[in-house]
Amino acid sequence: MSTAPKPTVQNPFASADAAGRYAAGRPAFHLLVLSRLAPHLTGRELGADVACGTGLSSAALAELVGEVRAFDASAAMLAEAAPHPRVTYAQAPAEALPLADGVLDVMTVAQAFHWFDHAAFLAEARRTLKPGGVLALYDDFFLGEMEGEPNFGTFAKTYLARYPTPARHRDPFGETEAQAAGFTFHEETWKHPLALTQPQLVAYLLTHSNTLAATENGTASQDEIAEWLNEQLAPFYAGGGTRNVVYGALLTVLRREG
Repeated sequence: MSTAPKPTVQNPFASADAAGRYAAGRPAFHLLVLSRLAPHLTGRELGADVACGTGLSSAALAELVGEVRAFDASAAMLAEAAPHPRVTYAQAPAEALPLADGVLDVMTVAQAFHWFDHAAFLAEARRTLKPGGVLALYDDFFLGEMEGEPNFGTFAKTYLARYPTPARHRDPFGETEAQAAGFTFHEETWKHPLALTQPQLVAYLLTHSNTLAATENGTASQDEIAEWLNEQLAPFYAGGGTRNVVYGALLTVLRREG
């Protein structure tokens, strides 16, 4: 019995256009999630932030550890990263980091694990972490919900139909896979609101892989997508100001065994 080939996974965040949109539109939720990581840390000297993007996640990690080495495969993303006195940026893929063995107290990955070769990355994380060191995989994702607006879900479905989610690595990952890679496993999920104006929500949606892929494959220009989003969101912002958009948060804590 044959199986269908896996779809090709291409990270849409590498271009200068994607980096500029990311720098302009991503909300800084990271410390909200990482505050839950703090109790799991046994060392706080050196951390690495992998797929650091424009550095929001790196600055958040710097609130927990003394020094951060931040890596991204995209030079364009790194060019948009804001300087931080305790963060050093470098270009490198997640699966081959320029770090010595067993030097890290903690490694973080925000919203990017699904773009990695899981087996190769987990082996690299285990190599660079100290025994007992922690790998934290975390995400904060758009749920298509807005407080007090039951019809917002209809917009979200229309949006996803118009701009589908591009292929990514969807291999199962849970306690079984973590233990096979040499880690213990802890995971928690929760919801929280983010107060966003209409321009902020549009700017955020323009950083989605959905809309970035549409721009890259020529389906629509950034201006066309922004115009459509503003038309669709206008009824929810008739009074102006901010609205509470509901996000889902996920934190997976993997501790290196041995």
